[in-house]
Amino acid sequence: MRLALLISNGLILGAIGWIAAFGAAEQRAAELLPQKAVAGVTPADFQGLEASAAQAPTPRSVIALANAYLDRDQPGLASAVLEKAPREVQSRPEVAEVLARALFHRGRAREALAVARGASEACVDSPTCAPWLVGKTSRQVAFFEQVVAAGIDDPQADPEGIRVAYERSSHEVRLVAMR
Repeated sequence: MRLALLISNGLILGAIGWIAAFGAAEQRAAELLPQKAVAGVTPADFQGLEASAAQAPTPRSVIALANAYLDRDQPGLASAVLEKAPREVQSRPEVAEVLARALFHRGRAREALAVARGASEACVDSPTCAPWLVGKTSRQVAFFEQVVAAGIDDPQADPEGIRVAYERSSHEVRLVAMR
């Protein structure tokens, strides 16, 4: 009985070794043009986002398209979408918040700070502004102020300086009056 168990164990281990050595040698064909998958947004989804932003440029559709471009690391396209939107869409604080992010990722920190300040002031003055947006714009202004104070324009050029500016801005205590 013991000898049969020892032989069967040897055969199983030999089969596992054979499979590992020769069975796993297959490789999948690589894609010629791999597409970066971002948060489940496929090229077909981009077409839908672009169509809805072009046909009916509402704040929601424009922000969705701009965020998709930002997620794909294309801040130039994101800011172009936001800047081409109708004036009533551009004047919304939530659109200005996304525009500030796009400008920052394009290496225009001073302009991003100005846009973020405008969004924050518009949000504080507006009774219809959501509380999360008031907090988000306030945080964004604090961060951009630290980045500009550090003399950083392009976040890609000084990632360590950006990290330090973020830490400094997170240590600031800002009071935001909530209605």
